[in-house]
Amino acid sequence: MRIQTIPLHPERGVTLTAYLQDVGGEYGFLERPAMLVIPGGAYQFCSDREAEPIALAYANAGYQAFVLRYTVGDACAWPQPLDDYEDAMQLILDHARQWHVAADKIAIVGFSAGGHLAACAATLAQHKPAAAVLVYPVIFPDSSILPAVVTPDKPRLPSAEQCVDSATCPCFFAHGRDDRTVDIRHTLAMEQALAMHGIPFESHIYSRGTHGFSTAVPLMMRGDVCARVKNWVADSIGWLAEQLGTLTYDGFVPV
Repeated sequence: MRIQTIPLHPERGVTLTAYLQDVGGEYGFLERPAMLVIPGGAYQFCSDREAEPIALAYANAGYQAFVLRYTVGDACAWPQPLDDYEDAMQLILDHARQWHVAADKIAIVGFSAGGHLAACAATLAQHKPAAAVLVYPVIFPDSSILPAVVTPDKPRLPSAEQCVDSATCPCFFAHGRDDRTVDIRHTLAMEQALAMHGIPFESHIYSRGTHGFSTAVPLMMRGDVCARVKNWVADSIGWLAEQLGTLTYDGFVPV
């Protein structure tokens, strides 16, 4: 695996880190699906627990993986984070041949505030992903969740469920029923909007998940979660195979 960090906007600390694997040779295929990881952090920082560990989980499933560290803090007035996403997707598309990425099989995964950015990418972006995995996502931002961002003097963040239309990509959800930071009503609102527009989705709401469980292995989280929460990673990979096709030695095959 080759790991490369590319500055997108150094003045704002925006970077794209690529986790690139070989193709050809011992492998029978010449391109891989890709996963762009968008960490959470209330638009004030990018969580390390929702960055490289997530990228490596999808890399282990055969994906070329990327982590976007987007604009946060004082400079993150909307739509700057979405613009950073567009720049990252354009860079991946521009390098798709060099990085052995199947350009029509680029998915995204976002957490919490990064889930809001991912949901907006799925609905509003010029470069929409092929599929979006939304993990305890913020869908309708308010000051109780994002106090430093949702203020009268800053541009209003979109409510992603209001932006769903027929062009929205399929979505996968993982959320804890007992999340006291981002209530499950966020996921439920997005699901209802997807259902109204006939967009495919799959949802896993766990009885105990709290907030910020990342991959839900013990070293990645605090709090009481049910043992099944960790299954969201494998379940999302299985769901993505249904959307994108399964990567085999002979290339992609439909599920």
